[in-house]
Amino acid sequence: MRRLLLVAGVGLLLVGAFADRSNGSVSNLQAHVKYLASPELEGRFAIAPGAFKAADYIARVFEQSGLEPKGTNGYFQDWTPFNGSRPGAENFLRVKRGSVWEAPAEAIRPMTATANTKIEGELVFVGYGISQPNAGYDDYESVDVSGKIAVILRGTPRWEGVSAEIQRAARLQAKIATAVQKGAIGVILVNQPDSDGLLPLGFARRPTNNTAVLMNVQASVGDKLLAPLGLTVAEAVKRIHETGLPISASLNATAELAASIETFPATARNVIGFIPGNDPQLRDEVIVIGAHYDHLGYGEVGSLMPEPGEIHHGADDNASGTAAIMELARLLAQNRDRLKRSVLVIAFSAEEEGLLGAAHFVQNPTVPRENIVAMLNFDMVGRMTNNRVSVSGVGTAAEWESILKAANTDNLTLQLSASASGGSDHMPFMQRSIPVLFFFTGMHPDYHRSSDTWDKINYEGQAQIVALAERVVYDIANRSERLQFTRPQQPQPSDQRAQRSGFRVRLGLMPAYSEEDGVLLEGVAPNSPAEKAGLKQGDRIIAAMGQRVKNIEELTALYEKMEPGKPVELIVVREGKELKIQVTPEAP
Repeated sequence: MRRLLLVAGVGLLLVGAFADRSNGSVSNLQAHVKYLASPELEGRFAIAPGAFKAADYIARVFEQSGLEPKGTNGYFQDWTPFNGSRPGAENFLRVKRGSVWEAPAEAIRPMTATANTKIEGELVFVGYGISQPNAGYDDYESVDVSGKIAVILRGTPRWEGVSAEIQRAARLQAKIATAVQKGAIGVILVNQPDSDGLLPLGFARRPTNNTAVLMNVQASVGDKLLAPLGLTVAEAVKRIHETGLPISASLNATAELAASIETFPATARNVIGFIPGNDPQLRDEVIVIGAHYDHLGYGEVGSLMPEPGEIHHGADDNASGTAAIMELARLLAQNRDRLKRSVLVIAFSAEEEGLLGAAHFVQNPTVPRENIVAMLNFDMVGRMTNNRVSVSGVGTAAEWESILKAANTDNLTLQLSASASGGSDHMPFMQRSIPVLFFFTGMHPDYHRSSDTWDKINYEGQAQIVALAERVVYDIANRSERLQFTRPQQPQPSDQRAQRSGFRVRLGLMPAYSEEDGVLLEGVAPNSPAEKAGLKQGDRIIAAMGQRVKNIEELTALYEKMEPGKPVELIVVREGKELKIQVTPEAP
């Protein structure tokens, strides 16, 4: 096992976190969340350095708490969930206006969905890249970008009274799609001076049909491009905001624009610690306590911000759950003489990309899978209000409800749900017939946004959840018989995920965790639009609304175009044959 090295600041934080061994849960939880959600960890994107710093921190906490390593390499279980992407060998912007000017390499970056090619064309400035004539605003009204390179401002307009429709049309994917639909062969996305970081490259998306070159550039490059208009980027933004009118125009120049992205096998890391039970007859049986520690990085995947680029701190989602399992592990290890069965504590990675860390562990367990008697999952447990906590999965074992009620000595308001919905790391366990509980304190406006910060966490409430879970673990660990799994009805497995993701509609799909093209269905929700339309387990969705979809991200991106009550066509592969199925979405 390699030696764990932490920066001095983390070491000091851990000293503080473990200073009070008797009544330190609140301060421990705050210390953990504050570090995990700090700018230093850059949002903990699963394959980025910040996530590996978080993994080192978690492993160090496990070690100091007395947990044994139970990964495949010490505390770590590494795997390659997908390919990452990074700039390739040829990326440049050369502007021809009399002489040739080349943008500094450090001021440009290809965008994730770019075509890997080189183009040349006329430069046309189109403001925010919005075309909403019915809403009274159209950046394309006076210009033609067909066969040309569209120069577009990053961000959304902020003039007084700007409509939500116009702001939606200024979202990153929408403005790029508009430019391509109008015939642009390339898009140069120009940063604004107050937000000048280049867009991140995350995991490598599967190939798309996009043929346009997409390049993000810093504001200093934008100043050069807009010089023929007598404007800097800041001045162009100010004029649009003051007048509420487009200022689109040809930039009287051509440009050579090349973009290339290369892929590489990306590593993600689960962190696993073990507390052995003390009963010779029961210690081979294992209770799993889990939470995902990864988040969205700079918004590479799953962000509800208008565009990526800002650190998504992920304090509630899910530094709160990670802190909870670290503190719970500390308490259980201190009282290991009360554990007849063993406890496995897992901090999962790559949850935000589709529960990949939990799915990997379930497929490659470091203890015999048949010995796992229960799984407790903590995801977003930091925003308790009115002493209320949601616990779902109660229907996966007949004993759960009585166990929870007996453990609730703090008289919390428990909102119990028989179903095991929620789109979190308990799902792969439940699908293997393992009883699960999912602890959750509810949605809030900061979900999947950069504003999910450590100072908004209810640490006292979080400590109450940890105490509740500790009592639940002691009950499971010490009963004479293991829990018996029962498969609950899953009335709305995708409703909660739709609400958490901010989707406009729900279909009732239960996607499987597959690396193949399309969206493989694990099942569909009873009485959902998907079930009513005839979709079923084993179907693979390969197209929606006339567009091919190669993964769940591409499918859910189309939800923005769907409307409740308006049928859409899906193409699915079933038993080797393609079928067209009409589904009528519902409001989430």
